[in-house]
Amino acid sequence: MHLSRAVLGLVTAALVALTGACGSSSPEKPAAADPSQAAATRVVETANGPVTVPAEPKKVVSLLNTTAAVLELGITPVAILQEWEGDYSPEDWAKVKAIPVVGADETSINYEQLAQLQPDLIISTQRRAEDFGYDKLSAIAPTVFFVTENPAEVRKALPEIAGALGKADAMAGKIAEYQAKIADIKSKYSAVLAKTTWDYVEGGPEGFVANSPVSWPGLFMEEAGLKFSKVATAERANRGVRLSFEQVSQLEDTTVVLYGAQPDGGVDPATQKLLDQGSWKLLPAAKEGHVHPIKYGYQYSYKGVLEIVSQIEAILAKLA
Repeated sequence: MHLSRAVLGLVTAALVALTGACGSSSPEKPAAADPSQAAATRVVETANGPVTVPAEPKKVVSLLNTTAAVLELGITPVAILQEWEGDYSPEDWAKVKAIPVVGADETSINYEQLAQLQPDLIISTQRRAEDFGYDKLSAIAPTVFFVTENPAEVRKALPEIAGALGKADAMAGKIAEYQAKIADIKSKYSAVLAKTTWDYVEGGPEGFVANSPVSWPGLFMEEAGLKFSKVATAERANRGVRLSFEQVSQLEDTTVVLYGAQPDGGVDPATQKLLDQGSWKLLPAAKEGHVHPIKYGYQYSYKGVLEIVSQIEAILAKLA
């Protein structure tokens, strides 16, 4: 039978105390307990109430819409849900694809596989009406869920995710970097911003979508001072306006049209179908060379956000 480290420690301490008692008439004072020996924890407020988590988690499982944020904070998860290659730079994707996948999405989590990894923290977002196994997950490890029903709430959750990971200061630095970049863009390109309108489009099943100012890329386009065209500027309830190919001409008054692209600059088949439309090629923005791809348009991290605004800044520089 093997003695545990704790038992061995008690035996050793007893022998030391006995030896000291034989060599001295005055009793030794017991050594003060070292607080660093105890596992440090913190309490985090979550969608399911307060949760006690490790102060410095070592084995994090990242589920819905949290993986990019976890990675940008310097933590490589021990498991994730399936991610999309188009959200990541080639360098980051090399890291992501090496991480074990415990489900195609939040409805197909392999709890047995996840438990075998012995995580010390599980982190995720969830929709308000959604429950994809919190009780099962929290039985495996401390589980932190944040409610995110829309892109603005995803953004609000980023510093909360960082706080749960013990990385609040690191996230604050990234937010400050973003805010400085936005202020610089608005100052440097104020004249261009005042006289241009913008749209961000993506192909869809029966046409295309013009992203609204409350979509993920739309949030940061608007903060950078970009004015949306009449097509989507008034849409504040939904993430975009659905249009048919016959309605491409509605973009004729848009100065600059952005479209979602993959890391290599290519596009998905639906967006390619949009770009191939004859009516698209007749748009003033297309004829004047003011149609531009945007990569990483849906990476839920401030690293991804900075990628978006840096690409926008490069376009503004050409227009200045």
